[in-house]
Amino acid sequence: MLVEIFEAGPVATNGYLIADREGGTAAVIDAPQGVAAAMAARAKDWKTPIQFILNTHGHWDHIWDNAELVRLTGAKLGIHRDSVPLLAIQQARYFGLSEEMEVSRPDFHLAEGEALTVGDLNFEIFDCPGHCPGSVTLYERRENVAFVGDVLFAGSIGRTDLPGGNHATLLRSIREKLFTLDDRVRVLPGHGPATTIGIERRENPFLG
Repeated sequence: MLVEIFEAGPVATNGYLIADREGGTAAVIDAPQGVAAAMAARAKDWKTPIQFILNTHGHWDHIWDNAELVRLTGAKLGIHRDSVPLLAIQQARYFGLSEEMEVSRPDFHLAEGEALTVGDLNFEIFDCPGHCPGSVTLYERRENVAFVGDVLFAGSIGRTDLPGGNHATLLRSIREKLFTLDDRVRVLPGHGPATTIGIERRENPFLG
């Protein structure tokens, strides 16, 4: 599995370009502001057409370059049904940004219990609400990796003070979904460095 991180935008959001192998098939997991051209160019270097753009949730900093990536690659956009309304809201204005985000529209919905195939990669989808309606985790069992969006961070958890957030729900999502995974599973979050399930289970101060 190939993974490249593109940290970008005003709040240092992680977008991920992934592929099953060079010459295979690629997908984007989250699309922060300003990453579209670089992601498309890197996928071309890998000779891996981008098949999907997958949003872990609908907050503005994770979806900003959706429309540009669709235009550049022809990829299909997937997001959880509960996050779809956020695609059309100029959320960044509430954070003091005057730039207008281009609206994107999903081609399909991500739902728990439905598998998602990217070439030879097989992702399981976990519903993980609490930070945002429609937050999901994308877990690849063979590669031992989980893309968690803003559900869980190294030493922290997602904020729950935004509309639709709920602290108790977020903690339940982490404990009942993510903490069922093996300690060795790599956690690739929406902000900050990677971690593992084991480290967060033992050391995360919000989950003691």
